[in-house]
Amino acid sequence: MHKSLHILADLYDCRGDEKYLTKVSRVKHKVLQMVKRAGFKIVASRFHKFPPGSNVTDGGITGVIVVSESHLAIHTWPEKGFVNFDVFFCSYSRDNSEKTRKIFKEFSSLYKPQKVRRKEVWRD
Repeated sequence: MHKSLHILADLYDCRGDEKYLTKVSRVKHKVLQMVKRAGFKIVASRFHKFPPGSNVTDGGITGVIVVSESHLAIHTWPEKGFVNFDVFFCSYSRDNSEKTRKIFKEFSSLYKPQKVRRKEVWRD
C-alpha cells in the first residue's frame, strides 16, 4: 500500500471569474468534470449556497464530493476573494498522489489566487 496525499490549501485574493466564487452550478460542474477526467468514481456530492451577508451582494458556496477513493471539499468567501480547498485521494490500490496534485493545480487555475498557502499531508 502506498502513502496517500492529502492537500489542504487556502487561496487568497482570487482574481478568476467571480462565478466560481458564487455560482453553485458552475463550481459543481467544473469540479465533477475534473474528478471524472482523473478517473475517480463519484459516490455523492452536496453543494450549499449561502445567502449574502449584510455587506455583500452574493453569498459563498460549500461543496463536498465523496469519491470511492476519498473526498474533495470547497468553501468560498466571495466578499474576501478567498477559497479553502481540501483534496484527498487515498492510494490503497494505486498511487494517486499525482492525480491529487493535478486536481489541485486545475482547481487553483479557476480561481487565479495571488497567494496560496498549501500543506501536503502524507497519510497511511
